[in-house]
Amino acid sequence: MLVVGNFEPAEAVDAAQQVNQMLKSQPLPAQSHVPSRMVNIEPGHYIYRHMGEDPNMLNNAVVATFYCGMVSNPKDRTTMALLVQIVKDQFFGQIRTKEQLGYRVGAFTNSFSSGKLILELRVQGESNPTYLLQRIDSFIQGFRQTLAKFDTIKFDALVGSIVGKANEKVMSVDAKANRMWTPIDKGTYNFAQLADEVVSLQRVRLDDVLDMWDRYINPQTAVTYIRVDSQLWAAKASYPSATDMTTWPESILALAGCLESETHMPVDLSDLSHFINTAVRQTSADALALLAHQYPMANSTQVLDETASGWSKIKNALDMAMHPHNQPVVQDSETNFAYIGMYQTVEGKW
Repeated sequence: MLVVGNFEPAEAVDAAQQVNQMLKSQPLPAQSHVPSRMVNIEPGHYIYRHMGEDPNMLNNAVVATFYCGMVSNPKDRTTMALLVQIVKDQFFGQIRTKEQLGYRVGAFTNSFSSGKLILELRVQGESNPTYLLQRIDSFIQGFRQTLAKFDTIKFDALVGSIVGKANEKVMSVDAKANRMWTPIDKGTYNFAQLADEVVSLQRVRLDDVLDMWDRYINPQTAVTYIRVDSQLWAAKASYPSATDMTTWPESILALAGCLESETHMPVDLSDLSHFINTAVRQTSADALALLAHQYPMANSTQVLDETASGWSKIKNALDMAMHPHNQPVVQDSETNFAYIGMYQTVEGKW
């Protein structure tokens, strides 16, 4: 119990005892206490899929989760805090503003008291989850260069802004309680953590942020790459089967999903794969025109309307399908999870 207010220590203890007497509370039996814990996930790329139950739900959602550093390491915590501040604006600008892929788009960080720090990239929208994750992959591939060129003056200003906010005087009892409750809730009981992190923040440099990106998030360079993609599929979406995922590349599944959504036409994956194999010998523009002729957009007065947002998605999906070498390299887990009913995609993800 946390008692916060204008109390002397003895008064706070007395108030807590009175509450206990009124509630007649008893300690929770040990067998009923379920502690928070973090599953030790081996290096690799994993996918968790779930079909929505509401038949009227149109939105899909994805969360790409990256395990980065240790929460017990002050430098890791402060570096992650800076990294997520830089990522979130760029990620929102690309996925939400430019590509208009979701109503809710964001980058977040999370942690557990005895585990790893987590970076989450979340998107909720009507595009199929496979395509959304492909666009997240595309963002990750391009962001390394953005991060390397990040202006040092802006970086110093960002550090100063976070430090200034952390040093702000607590103006309400609620804010004071929240600040004290956080280390209790996370199980660290380090009430000086905020002050420690301010000191650590002032020592972090842009190179440290870039190193964290390369070490944990960039699949081409990560020393320890642990990623879990959570997918929530709308009930009306075309849900790929296990056979589809073990037979066809994700780029084909993403393109098929975009075509079915925008043209309202069924797509044969074998035919689409054959089309891609033929299209790689053509220019992107010619391939798109041929695809538009084969799959005309529903309710469109033109065979190809490049201004339509739907065709913009199809164009991106087609480009990713025609250039699979641009897709990130997956580091396989050392364990074979087939014995518990899991299976691997064409890209080696479990």
